[in-house]
Amino acid sequence: MLKFIAFFLTLSITLFAASFDLKPIRADLLKVDDVYGYIKDSPEIKINSGGIVIQQFKSSKSIIARASVIAKENGLAKLEFSVFSDLKQDALPLPNVLPKSGDEVVLNFLYDRGVIIAPDETTYNDLVSDFPQIYFTHIDIFGAQLIRTSILAPKRSDFRKFCADNAVGILIFALENKAKIIDCQNFNELYEFPIEKASSVQIPFYSRVSGYKSNFFDFNTQEIGNYYKYYNALIDFSGIKMNQ
Repeated sequence: MLKFIAFFLTLSITLFAASFDLKPIRADLLKVDDVYGYIKDSPEIKINSGGIVIQQFKSSKSIIARASVIAKENGLAKLEFSVFSDLKQDALPLPNVLPKSGDEVVLNFLYDRGVIIAPDETTYNDLVSDFPQIYFTHIDIFGAQLIRTSILAPKRSDFRKFCADNAVGILIFALENKAKIIDCQNFNELYEFPIEKASSVQIPFYSRVSGYKSNFFDFNTQEIGNYYKYYNALIDFSGIKMNQ
């Protein structure tokens, strides 16, 4: 029976991974209403997918905002805009430019680049091999960043910064009996699929680096007690209360 369940899970993941295709989708903004915009809908556009808005200037183009798909209605996909700060420099202000009709929208932005958060090495390696079409930045790099900044429990803001600094678009969280593919910036769930439960759990996640420790002067340092509970809460905020 256990062999059959393992075979079924492997087959399910293989079929899902083979059909997983989030290539960039380009469309023109048809209209803008405050922080919302609309583009022509298509079957390839997925609710919760994220992207960017590009505006043409006299002699150049620039990314001016982020966009997330929040609804589909009357043949249109409804987008919600937010600030794009990846290119922010302390010496320069963010451009005060708003999306307008005619701007270009690129959805599934950087979805071919990801990071895997897994409880053990086997699960991590299995997920890497399941998605050969995705370039995975190794988790050791993120682990080293947390060690440098004395963080024991990564928050959404830590993931967002890492993704922005390393041109990463999605996160794959290996949870208990399932994995979730998450947009790294808006933290919306894109997909969920079954996996085998890990045989062991490494805190804060599997990596080959060690030396995680808190800042001695930070008395509000949060630690991960239960891997599964923490990352489920990080994704949907239904459990532990934490800062974004």
